[in-house]
Amino acid sequence: MIPVSESAPAACARKFSAWIAVESDDDPRAQGDSMSNIIQHPSAIVAVKTHHLHDIDNDTKCRLYSGTVAMASITGASMSRVRDAVRLVRHGAGWVNLRRAPAITKTRDDEIESTLRSLGYAGEWHDIKGRPTLAAYLKQRTGIQQSHPCVVFLGNHRVAISGELFCDVTNNGLMVDIDRAPWRRKKVHRVFVLTHRIPATHIPPKTPSRVQPAHLTAEQKRRIKELDRLFREAVKAETGAMRIKVTATEVFIIRPADTGWTWCGARDGVVDSLLKLQEHGWIGGNTDAAAAYRATMGY
Repeated sequence: MIPVSESAPAACARKFSAWIAVESDDDPRAQGDSMSNIIQHPSAIVAVKTHHLHDIDNDTKCRLYSGTVAMASITGASMSRVRDAVRLVRHGAGWVNLRRAPAITKTRDDEIESTLRSLGYAGEWHDIKGRPTLAAYLKQRTGIQQSHPCVVFLGNHRVAISGELFCDVTNNGLMVDIDRAPWRRKKVHRVFVLTHRIPATHIPPKTPSRVQPAHLTAEQKRRIKELDRLFREAVKAETGAMRIKVTATEVFIIRPADTGWTWCGARDGVVDSLLKLQEHGWIGGNTDAAAAYRATMGY
């Protein structure tokens, strides 16, 4: 039971609680009385379904690649939607205006995380010590890695695993039992574990008719570049970050104490916090860099 909120006045003080239920296929209680495992997660909007994957819905004529197959198997989204989500993360919303849709082959680790977030799935990175083989890793899994859907990174190859289910491009995107999984001698480098659902981002599809791209003047291009520079400097000043990565929809940072990329927030939310002095995570909008960004934006 997770406390959600508690009002301040004594006259109307009440405590609320919420249960977050996660279906589990191997829970004996689920067989017969339809009861579900209860997994507590204070920040989850909707919990992920454990011990569950999907066969790939390849509605394209394109060759399958391991990264997009793993994401499609976990989310249940069609291959065309997953590929469009990768394009949104990699190229921004303007990719729909390109003459040809950009090819999607290999996907980087950070792109997989951002794409899954666009599709409505959030998770956390687990580094695997000693880089065991896949066969050894499957035997020594602990915690949520045993039940939650995971993207397992085998060098440059990615596979989807959830409980005792396995899905991979080698099987043409079809689920198999974990005992029949290939690549058992490959080394496991890291694992991205899906923990909960979040609101999905609107993913624009490629329109059949070509949309003419806007022709910007040299001055407009210079202003866009300057605004981007000021935005990055403002976020660094507000958060103390050493590095910043801005996608079409999200902002990630690396601070001195961080070991990897940390999600700072949705891009629109971070911009609002800088412009309107609204508290948003680490962003307060009180630094000189934030003031310079507001002045350039006309606030």
